[in-house]
Amino acid sequence: MKLRLRLPTDGSVDLDKLRAALEAQLQKNRQPVAEEPVVVEPVIVQPEPQPQPEVATEPSAAWAWVKARPFFLTAIASALLSFTMGIVLIAREATNSGPPAGAVGWLFVLGLLALITSFVFVIKRERKTIAPTDTQTTSVWDWVKQHKKVVIGTGLGVATLVVLGLWIAAFTQSGGTDPKPKDIAKGTTPIVITPTPPIMPKPPVTPSQPIEPSGESVSTLKPAAGFMGRLMVLFSVGCALCLGGLQMRRVEDSFFPTPEAKQAAAKIGYIDFWHGFRHFLAAQGGFVLVAAATGAVALIWDTTRYEFNLPGGGFITFSAWSAAPWTLAGAGLAGVLVMALGAAGVNLIPALDRTVQSSTTSSAAVRFALRKIWHVILMGLIFGAVISVSLVEPIREWWDLWLKWSLGIGMVVALFWNGAKLIPKEKDIKPLPRTRPGQFRALPFYNLPLLTAATLLTAVCVMHLWQIHWLHLWWIAPLTGLGVTVALAALRSLPRLLRHWVEILFFPSVVAIICDWIVWPGNFWPVLAVLAGLFALGNCLTENRKTVSGWLLVIPPSRRQFQPVLKPDKSGLQVRWGSLLIIMAATLLLVASAAKWAWSGLPESEPTVKAPTSWS
Repeated sequence: MKLRLRLPTDGSVDLDKLRAALEAQLQKNRQPVAEEPVVVEPVIVQPEPQPQPEVATEPSAAWAWVKARPFFLTAIASALLSFTMGIVLIAREATNSGPPAGAVGWLFVLGLLALITSFVFVIKRERKTIAPTDTQTTSVWDWVKQHKKVVIGTGLGVATLVVLGLWIAAFTQSGGTDPKPKDIAKGTTPIVITPTPPIMPKPPVTPSQPIEPSGESVSTLKPAAGFMGRLMVLFSVGCALCLGGLQMRRVEDSFFPTPEAKQAAAKIGYIDFWHGFRHFLAAQGGFVLVAAATGAVALIWDTTRYEFNLPGGGFITFSAWSAAPWTLAGAGLAGVLVMALGAAGVNLIPALDRTVQSSTTSSAAVRFALRKIWHVILMGLIFGAVISVSLVEPIREWWDLWLKWSLGIGMVVALFWNGAKLIPKEKDIKPLPRTRPGQFRALPFYNLPLLTAATLLTAVCVMHLWQIHWLHLWWIAPLTGLGVTVALAALRSLPRLLRHWVEILFFPSVVAIICDWIVWPGNFWPVLAVLAGLFALGNCLTENRKTVSGWLLVIPPSRRQFQPVLKPDKSGLQVRWGSLLIIMAATLLLVASAAKWAWSGLPESEPTVKAPTSWS
């Protein structure tokens, strides 16, 4: 509301009173306005669930402590192995049954040594990681002074257990008809005369088997004697292998903690075997084939000087003509193989090919067969020598002779074959470094199928040469795998050994064969080992030059990327079926040999190691 008032300007009207009177009049005439209430329908609102914050669970302090000490799991596995072997030894002494005490005793001692060594490493690393302060002990002697009661109590407890064990052993071994100390002191030692029963011929023992109503005997499903001892040994070895695998996985995570580190290690440690093997056959396969064929011919010539004893009496003289039929058969098989590979597009060892003019014949197959004549002849010679000599003596008796002649004479013949063109001489090649430390670390984690195949092949060769029963495969294969891994890692860590292998073996072999003929007969292998070791050491210690030349095995870099056996991705599960089959076959063979050995043991009719047949 707006009011227009005309007020005198002489100051006779008080403006404050006038304003208060007007506000009072306005308040008196105002009436309240009744507003209609608005009805609002209630709306039910469903509250949205709020995301609950995840509770951060802190890792266990004990597990973090174990992960920070890599040898602690090894110590646990060693303690478990020693404890189990100790139980087996006690059970065997109590029941006079079970596996031989020697094997179990060695496992017990090895477990104790591994336990002590692992704890030494754990304590050593613990002392390095924990920095000494004013409140901590700085030496073992100070800790012993502060914890005298703990040390004395532990020592007394261990001594009590040892004394009790010796006491129990003395009580269990005493008794029977042995004289007692009191009787010996009194001089009244009782004399016990044990009557000797008459010796009677024992009738032949025939195993009793249940017989069915039809009359056929049925073998009962029952394990052989000593089953529990063999099962305990197998269980201990299996636990050790499983813990070793877990330890390897933990070591891999500590070596390569990030995906980038794993990818970089895969580029360094992965071995593309087939790529390198094909290059080796193309570059130096002819050299090896000629050397092996020369060694086979020398083996046949050397074998004709000996007479071989027959099992039933008498002897037989080996003739070189007996190898001719097998050589012809081997040449036929080699010809079929070479032609089949040629039809598939594989040109095997081109350095051995003969020169054939196109005007000789119009048939491509005939020209290919004429070029590959040396392949067929050399493979036939090797086949004929191996088969013919194996018929009179097992391979374990002469494989070292074949290798000796191949290294001593075969390499010389191969070097001068066709004007030394079997090995191309490389020029101005960049030298390799002395060592590659990262190779040894990355090799086992990225070449499992290759290591598995090489382990099986090596284990089978070792068992065949030394005539070891196949039931021992379950423990021979892990040891062989360890040796194969170390050897392959050494070649990868010292790359010059593989690149200069011809130089390392050629001159020492020539000197060793001359010494074997003239100076020191029968000392070919010691001389070769010493000289080859010196040559290898010299190659590894040589200073890097700008370029090197010679008979080098230069393998080009592989273009194939590493891929695990099982690789899940967005499109599904990618599987390398060949590698998976190799690993599964090896696992099944080991499990089958271990189960068969634990159930029935070794057959009595087949000894573990057969006695070799001596040359006369």
